[in-house]
Amino acid sequence: MEQNQNNQPYRGYEGVDVTIAPPPKERKTGLAIASMILGFVSLVGLCCCACITFVTAPLSLIFGIIALVKRKEGTGFAVTGIVASALCVLMIGAVLFSVRDILPYADTIVEDFGQLVLEQDTVFPEYEQNGTIPAYLEKYTEEPFTSFFAKYDGTFYDFMDVLLVKYKNGELKNPYLSNLPTSSQTPQSSETPAETEPQANMAILVPCY
Repeated sequence: MEQNQNNQPYRGYEGVDVTIAPPPKERKTGLAIASMILGFVSLVGLCCCACITFVTAPLSLIFGIIALVKRKEGTGFAVTGIVASALCVLMIGAVLFSVRDILPYADTIVEDFGQLVLEQDTVFPEYEQNGTIPAYLEKYTEEPFTSFFAKYDGTFYDFMDVLLVKYKNGELKNPYLSNLPTSSQTPQSSETPAETEPQANMAILVPCY
């Protein structure tokens, strides 16, 4: 039934008021929902894959802010996404700030840890027996690494003790070198040491870049 110019309903033949309801408004919550989902993905990424958080957290913040500025529906979703992603950014910032002194040595640390994993069956029995460490690890007993460990009331040898426990439990693995065998799993070869050494060095260096 049509309405008159004063937006008053016409009366039907039997005196019944008939009003045409306006069409429902379309809910525009896409950006707000996307912000919330990306915020939750960022939190999960901190636990399993921090690299994802570097992408999802900024996107969550951007989508959430846009949804609030344009006053779209789903404000609660947008606020949830902004809070979650902001927490992720703060946590990442805190971690980077705590390791700022050794951050320039990240490539060297990854390389040395990979070599340690490959040589664990040699390094840790000797370390447990007489407390010696390989020459490539001795730099971690000097600055700036001593100051870094001192922040947590420890030393590099305390870190080695933790790794020793993991070694005994069979838990010492390097995710960057997970497909490479340890020294106890390395197959015997008829080649001379001079022939195999370059290949071993390449196996250590390639995954780090």
